[in-house]
Amino acid sequence: MKRKNLIFIILILTMILSSCKKDNTGQVVNGYTEIGELKLEQVQMPEVGEEIAVITTNMGVMKIRLFPDIAPMAVGNFTTLAKEGFYDGIKITRIEPNYLIQSGKHKDYEKGKSIFGDPFDDEFDENYVHITGAVGLAKVEPNKNRSTFYIVYRKGLEEEYFEMMREMDEDGQSKDIIDAYEALGGISALDGEYTIFAQVFYGIDTVMEINNLEIDPLNMEPIKDVVIETIEIVPFEGK
Repeated sequence: MKRKNLIFIILILTMILSSCKKDNTGQVVNGYTEIGELKLEQVQMPEVGEEIAVITTNMGVMKIRLFPDIAPMAVGNFTTLAKEGFYDGIKITRIEPNYLIQSGKHKDYEKGKSIFGDPFDDEFDENYVHITGAVGLAKVEPNKNRSTFYIVYRKGLEEEYFEMMREMDEDGQSKDIIDAYEALGGISALDGEYTIFAQVFYGIDTVMEINNLEIDPLNMEPIKDVVIETIEIVPFEGK
């Protein structure tokens, strides 16, 4: 057990301290991220007719596949608020380069909004993780989720990370997850800490463009305004 704990600590330090050598977040063709033969369910395309979210910003469009079976409260809160126009006009106010982008505050709800009244509980599934394109809920403490969301954008990780990750495979870290992290990059340290409720399948190039903007280092806000114009909840019609 001590050896496994040491391996986990080394993994975290590797992710924080090392610069990334790989850059294989997937070829983008007509806005869609080509993911090859990855088997992880999280990165599969939605079925025709499946409900998706189309996020239109002043810098481009992102389409996300929702996971209502995995995170029903998070998806219910997000889709209900989107249909009400809650997100219209909200800015992306936090950018951590090669890490993530995050939605900002609503003028009437400084801490975000929950359709349930109180903040709602975390929803975790070990097979839904913080790979690039994952959409999760931001929070300040456990089980205090509201409307603020983030999108992961982190390039490939050090090869040493994957070697150690495979050593831990005996504890249940599936090959499909390891393959997805190796192909797409991500932030494994956040797994099991924040709710993942969706995945970008179109427009990861827009996420990248936003993530690459110049920011104010004091508050991580972009110098250029990035505005969510609308979020539409619509059936997927196929490519």
